[in-house]
Amino acid sequence: MPFSVFLEMTVTAAVTVWSPGPNNILLLSTASKYGFRKNLKLLLGIWTGSLTLMCLSGIFCSTLSRVIPGIQPVMKYVGAAYILFLAWQTLNRQPPGDSSSEKEPSYFMGLFLQLLNVKIIIYGLTMFSSFILPNESRIPVLFFFAIYLMILGAIGNLIWAFAGTILKRFYSSHYRLMNVIMALLLVWCSLRIIGIL
Repeated sequence: MPFSVFLEMTVTAAVTVWSPGPNNILLLSTASKYGFRKNLKLLLGIWTGSLTLMCLSGIFCSTLSRVIPGIQPVMKYVGAAYILFLAWQTLNRQPPGDSSSEKEPSYFMGLFLQLLNVKIIIYGLTMFSSFILPNESRIPVLFFFAIYLMILGAIGNLIWAFAGTILKRFYSSHYRLMNVIMALLLVWCSLRIIGIL
């Protein structure tokens, strides 16, 4: 994979998984209520689910491109459209509320949240179909990228979990500016995928 494509994939992935979403908002909420240590089981569940989904996304996209050889260009546009949809959602996102989870965070809560998280499922499919499979097809390399994408998500999860109430206050105060910046980065990534920029 050319370094420029790797860099574009990393920026797209980071903006996608570091932005507020179900995992990050839950981590922010539970960290502000229970502290970081009690979130470790939740984090491990999220990371297990994320790695599982990234591996399944790589297998699914790889198999689909072999079964239907002309699907790759179509998937690139589908991925770019999804990233534009995420940009729109990010732009219109409201700050998280003050309500927090009543149930203490657990491994299975994180695992099930991840396995049902549509944002992460489509994120995996988009990264593999738009960036990875057009450049790589060997199974060990695909597995490496599944781990890499999971680690990028894990870094975002850690940022949100560590930030707890501090980030919650900052994001609540500056959410419009942060949303505009993240949305513009996503639009840029989408345009790069389809070759406009």
